[in-house]
Amino acid sequence: MAYAGAKGTHLAVGQSNNQPAFASPSSPVNGLTTNSVANAAERVPFVGLSPLLFRLESSGNSIYNSLQATLKKDMSHGFQFLAAYTFSKSIDDAEDSLGAAIGGGFGIPILGQTVYNDQNNVAAQRGVSDFDRTHRLVISGTWLVPGPKGATSATLRKLGDGWSISGVVTLQSGLPFSILDSAAGTLFGPATLYTTGSLAPGATLGDAGRSGSVSSRVNEFFNTNAFVPAPFVPDGGLIDGKYPVSGGGTIFGSLGRNILRGPDQRVGDIAFIKSTPLTERVKLIFRWEIFNALNRPNFANPSNDVSTPSTFGVISALAVNPRIMQYALKLEF
Repeated sequence: MAYAGAKGTHLAVGQSNNQPAFASPSSPVNGLTTNSVANAAERVPFVGLSPLLFRLESSGNSIYNSLQATLKKDMSHGFQFLAAYTFSKSIDDAEDSLGAAIGGGFGIPILGQTVYNDQNNVAAQRGVSDFDRTHRLVISGTWLVPGPKGATSATLRKLGDGWSISGVVTLQSGLPFSILDSAAGTLFGPATLYTTGSLAPGATLGDAGRSGSVSSRVNEFFNTNAFVPAPFVPDGGLIDGKYPVSGGGTIFGSLGRNILRGPDQRVGDIAFIKSTPLTERVKLIFRWEIFNALNRPNFANPSNDVSTPSTFGVISALAVNPRIMQYALKLEF
């Protein structure tokens, strides 16, 4: 049993430095005294450039803490066994952005982890890492199957000897996800690629949970009624009680990053292996491998855009393939 931890500093963050400022009669911005979707590009610090003007900063931080336990049995009597369990938590405001982008996450190569919502408040993006899994247990083992004892037939001995069975079972918590709102932040241009929604009036994050198996919740994995789109400020309304709006538009939602967690994964793989010596230096190896042997559905994270109610909370993909079997025949010499 052991503790393992890590701290990351100076991680890449992609932050817009051209987010539109709010204007008012007492504090005009570039001569403007009201705020609208149409004049967002005129309220930026660098007029003539898009609000989506990212700069790369090495200002990100991360922290990882884990308790790790391993149980191991070395090969004896034809059997070996290894079990590894990790209880961990990773928190950051920027992670391995290039890897996240390649994997379909929220990073952009070169530009780093993209800041959510208000580009002037990077601290609000701090949350559990995109790759964080609270629990992870991996069990593996190999059994050298005893051959037929007392067999007098050479053919029977040849067919019965050299078999082994190996398997790996992985049990792990699901990955975190955010509640996004693609229609948020219109009064900002928008100034970022990722904006979040808000909690419904009177709701808490505790209200987002739903009981039952994942299979019974594929059409509504979490309580979608707990969330609403980011606030819409109507024509003539005020932002923060002092910035007038013309024409109406949305601001940023109040939700943070990675506030919910998706379905867990439980996968078992097994392999049957037969090694047959042909000569002293040559042997034939047959492998029959079965991935996700129990054919258990392991679901991906649900759709998380509150502005698309038809798919919001719906799971439409798998994180692990259904059962796959493959055969291989190999000659070693």
